[in-house]
This record gives sequence, C-alpha cells and structure tokens, in this order.
Amino acid sequence: GMVNDLLDITRLESGAIGAETEATDLGSLTRSVLHDLAGAIADKGHEMSVRGADELPPVVVDPRLFREVIQNLVSNAVKYTPARGTIAIGMRQAGDEIEWTIEDNGIGIPEAGQHRLFEKFYRAGNAASVDPGGKGLGLYLVRLVLERFGGRIRWTSAEGRGTTFAFTLPLER
Repeated sequence: GMVNDLLDITRLESGAIGAETEATDLGSLTRSVLHDLAGAIADKGHEMSVRGADELPPVVVDPRLFREVIQNLVSNAVKYTPARGTIAIGMRQAGDEIEWTIEDNGIGIPEAGQHRLFEKFYRAGNAASVDPGGKGLGLYLVRLVLERFGGRIRWTSAEGRGTTFAFTLPLER
C-alpha cells in the first residue's frame, strides 16, 4: 500500500500520472469504500450515516484515484474516532460543484499542527499515539489528487471534539 501511494504521489507531483477519467458516481464510490471498511467500522462500533449519495450528478475524475481520496478520509475518521463514535458523510451539489463531507467526533487535530496537515510525512502527535504505524502520506495524497482534478479541501477540527473534512469538485472539466 505504501509503495503504491508513493508511486502515485511521485506521478502526481511530476504531472506524469496518466489519469483515466470517466463520469464517476461519488455516492456509489463512497458506498463501495464503506463496504470495504465495514469490518473496521463494526469492530469499533461506530454509528455511520450517509446522506445525499443518490442525489448527485456524476463528476469526471479518475475513479481509482478518487477511491483513494475517499478511502483515506473515511479510514482516518474510523481510526481516529474512539469506539462507539459517530461518523457522518454528506454529499450535495452546490452550484457548479459537488461537495463531499465527513464529520467525526474523534480525537481531533491539535491546533498547533493543523497548518501542516497536508504535508508529506506529517502526522499530528495525537495521531501517532492512536496509529503508530501510519506514514503521514494519506492527506498529502488526498490534496494532490483533489488539486489534479480542480478540487479543494478544507477542514475544521478541535482537539478532543472531532474533525470535519470537506472537499469540492467542479461538475464540468
């Protein structure tokens, strides 16, 4: 997994990635990721909700790369939310963009490190205590993929209270 992430990162950084774009249903892609992570979600007893998944027009992206975006964001929420937490995913059309959000009531991100969230190999101190094996590539890869397809990402977080990540993508490219 890490080798594939590093290869994708190198290709994205150099502009050499040959993205295979197609009309992609983010709702279906999200449900597929949730299916793949169902065991981890059940093991932690999380309450998971999804809204708006069936109401979106497709976006033109590389579905393999966007699967990684969604997988990184969902797996982080699952991993960094204590047992029996809540995770809510929402999708909606906002003008000429699609917005995808994930909100959790997990450990949150310390304010001092928030400006570094999307740096390669950066991990917040409290994240390392929960998942000592992480490499700090997930959010960096998320940022690179979103930028490649004209998207943007934003977040809000409070340590000990949770985090919300939201990304937007243009409908037409």
